[in-house]
Amino acid sequence: MNCIDKIKLDIAESINKILKKDVIVLSDFVYPPDSKMGDLSLPCFNFKNSLQLKKSPAEISKYLKDKLNMPAVQAIVSAGPYLNFNLNKAKIANAVIKEIISQGDKYGSSKIGKKQKVMVEFAHPNTHKAFHIGHLRTAITGESVSRILESLGFQIIRANYQGDVGPHVAKCIWGVQKLKDEYEAVSQDHISIEAKIKFLSKAYVLGSDNYDKDQNAKQEITNLNKEIYNQKEATKIIYENTRAWSLEYFDNIYKTLGIKFDRLYFESEVFEKGKELVLNYLEENSAPSRRVFKRSNGAIIFEGEKRGLHDRVFINSQGFPTYEAKELGLAKLQISEYNPTKIIHVVANEQEEYFKVLFCALGKIFPKTKDIEEHLSYAMVDLKNGKMSSRKGNVVLGEWLINQVREKIIKIGACNSENEEKISEKVSLGAVKYFILKNNTNKKILFDINESIKLSGNSGPYLQYAYVRIYSIINGVDKYSLAEKGETNLSLLKEQKEHNLIMQAAKYPEVVLKAGQNYDPSEIAKYLFELCKLFNDYYHAIPILKAEKEISKARLALIGAISQVIKNGLNLLGIETVDSM
Repeated sequence: MNCIDKIKLDIAESINKILKKDVIVLSDFVYPPDSKMGDLSLPCFNFKNSLQLKKSPAEISKYLKDKLNMPAVQAIVSAGPYLNFNLNKAKIANAVIKEIISQGDKYGSSKIGKKQKVMVEFAHPNTHKAFHIGHLRTAITGESVSRILESLGFQIIRANYQGDVGPHVAKCIWGVQKLKDEYEAVSQDHISIEAKIKFLSKAYVLGSDNYDKDQNAKQEITNLNKEIYNQKEATKIIYENTRAWSLEYFDNIYKTLGIKFDRLYFESEVFEKGKELVLNYLEENSAPSRRVFKRSNGAIIFEGEKRGLHDRVFINSQGFPTYEAKELGLAKLQISEYNPTKIIHVVANEQEEYFKVLFCALGKIFPKTKDIEEHLSYAMVDLKNGKMSSRKGNVVLGEWLINQVREKIIKIGACNSENEEKISEKVSLGAVKYFILKNNTNKKILFDINESIKLSGNSGPYLQYAYVRIYSIINGVDKYSLAEKGETNLSLLKEQKEHNLIMQAAKYPEVVLKAGQNYDPSEIAKYLFELCKLFNDYYHAIPILKAEKEISKARLALIGAISQVIKNGLNLLGIETVDSM
């Protein structure tokens, strides 16, 4: 329990003693919208004790104010139905700063997860297709959610489910066959993976366009799809070669993003398991418990309409399992391998209805999955001129975006140091990740490169620069570490701007918990932006190194603690700090 929660608990216990009834809990406390109103606030209009005391919320607030007397509270103010608390500045400064410095990288973490296994499944690029900025959002979001949950004590399994069979692969392979000479040329060992992927994108667009326009090509691609599933030898060689290119390409991107998966799943390894499950749970089975799917017009469907959803095909009329059937096989495999308490699928909101039907069907086959499977929906990332389409070839590639941001970062001189290359990589990744994560997952994103790199706005580089500014002050000055040894008088931190910083730092563990409960990294992003704004305001208004010696030591301890919180928060967003910019 952090120091603010301890104060809340003390206040709650004191009030409950006065009321002679346990009605106040930690979650009842809120933070006032303006620090001038107080540090903590207790709304009194929803309490059950209103009836007990036969008083209005405002009268209860005044009644409790007159009864309370607490060492950690400097002043108590009754403001209508609210009871506002101004905490003792010296005591809170001493408690918060020492807590942060002593816990270091662990500050904000907890053991609330009790090592429960949670699988976070994200990224999901299809082989033989491009990794676009939509994939960036799921990859960056999934990794951040994984880090947040890990900090809360959950055991995380990072999983990536990828489509490596199906019509999209057949379209690409058809295009490869039509571009045979180019394929043979690009297959040479000395040709870069970037050139190979560029060729695959060209082949996919060719196959996709002809599938839509040419009936003969459509039939050829349909037949090719069967050959891929049946692993026909001639097709298998091209398939495995081009699949390997895609996986190498994806792996390079994951390394750049700082992501490492515990398990890569593929449609090719689960489609047979999924098909088998569907056939085993057909309506014609005699056991009522196994009547989940039914035949319809040559296909096998799940009747979602009977359950307030919509019907979906699980095995098509050609006898091939659809995405839905493959997901059944995937779920069975994931549960058998890891037995997680939760599986979080980080997938675009376009698939919300799909997952509703899937989870419903899955629950009929594996009842325990009703409490396990969860869809973390996120809105799409679009181009300025419309929706992305890998079929048309007008996608914004993930690596292209990162490189464009990096070029802009270098151009504006944001990384003017001897380690420009290394720092520019960290800052550009920070810019991309923060721009995505500062938005709630339900919010559609139109990525703006210029906005993402602003050093004076709500951006990743802005947060990284705040850390650099603190580092430049305390670099070579070890006095701030003396606070841990009790040799710094933190009671000297009496300025209101100092108190505001301390209170913001104290809120960090609560923010991490909320972000974990809601699977929402934007909570941490918003918090860090406010923290850095408070620090910059403090930095420009209050002298640190030029202050009187003992006060300077206390202020160094304060900003050292703030830098630790910034570092911890950025780490949960997957963003690295830098020492210079």
